Amino acid sequence: MAQLTRIAYLSPLAPTESDISDYSEALLPQLCQWAQVDAYTDDRVAATQKVGRVYPLYGYRDLPAQRERYGHMLYHLGNGPEHVPVFALFQRFGGVAVLHDLELTAILHAQTVRQDLGFLRTVRRQGGLGPWLQNAGEVLLRGRRLQSGPELVSLVMRRAEGVMVHSQAAYEHLRLRFPEARIAQAPIGIPVPPQIDPLAARRALELPEDAFICLSLGLDPAKRINVALQAFARLLDRCPNALYVLIGEPSPAYPITEQAQTLGIADRVCLTGPVDAVTFDRYLAACDVGISLAYSAWSGLSTSVLRIMSHGRPTIVANRLPHSLLPNDCTIKVDVGASEVPQIVAALWALSEHQPMRRWYGRQAARYAQSKHTLSAAAQRYFDFLYNLESARAGKELVLSEQLV
Repeated sequence: MAQLTRIAYLSPLAPTESDISDYSEALLPQLCQWAQVDAYTDDRVAATQKVGRVYPLYGYRDLPAQRERYGHMLYHLGNGPEHVPVFALFQRFGGVAVLHDLELTAILHAQTVRQDLGFLRTVRRQGGLGPWLQNAGEVLLRGRRLQSGPELVSLVMRRAEGVMVHSQAAYEHLRLRFPEARIAQAPIGIPVPPQIDPLAARRALELPEDAFICLSLGLDPAKRINVALQAFARLLDRCPNALYVLIGEPSPAYPITEQAQTLGIADRVCLTGPVDAVTFDRYLAACDVGISLAYSAWSGLSTSVLRIMSHGRPTIVANRLPHSLLPNDCTIKVDVGASEVPQIVAALWALSEHQPMRRWYGRQAARYAQSKHTLSAAAQRYFDFLYNLESARAGKELVLSEQLV
């Protein structure tokens, strides 16, 4: 097998909670079987999480001094503030951008807020209150104009040596707009789940053995947990032994606990906070059904959805891209809009009453996730794309050398 030059892999990693973090944690060990890979992540994470990994781990601030050792630099970019340092390094050094979404405005907003806060602190320290108030007003106006700022994707496409995406829609969109760019689509890879007895998992987690357990992963606003809570509240009228498990740390601006209290269901909602890998798999084994209502026209399939499916659990998803592309026998799709909550309630009620239906959907879901989204296939696609980039470089170098002769 051909060998790749050394790779720098920049991405959020655990304990940062995101689909991209989970994706990278699973993919990195597989990539290390194909090439020498060094991972770069948040400086604080890198300082405390080096033990137990099969690859060297550095902080983002370490890359500038070490970049000459790499033949490829992979920058994982998503629509969240945790990607600001990755984007800054990408702008500085270039390389291969892995676009998990084509909506990247959160990076721009977070980057601008950080710059503006630093600027205002300097003004306040050096100039006093008057200049600070004057500049604060200008900063606020500039922040409002950012809502219609330049498209970051165009900047990425101009700066990148190559671009990888996960969704067919994103691939086709970029191919049409940037026909000269090197673009590849890679599948989302997920690990094969451990075999865990559901009853044993419930006992280990101290969950009621006879409950109908619903589960969602990730608690940021994009997950639309507020809609799922409304549906779950109605389900309790028919299925009072139901329990809703929410895994992850709620976003500070996302009042999940308050909404559960307002709906009168706080005693039937279990917020776990961050959990380790063993506990995570136990919760997925213990649940009866997953709920994931996030959607985005440009992102790939959610690793949260695929992880639930891989455990053999039926999953209710929004009938919007990307999950509308999943086979109908793997998921239960609900239409976003006025009928969404009633459709979720009907689906949950049917699944709670018919165990054979749950098992049938679960078997189909596991078969799909474990066959179509393997880590080995994802790693193979990365290898092929990077190898082709190396070959293209060699061709250019050969042409240039011939011209010089």
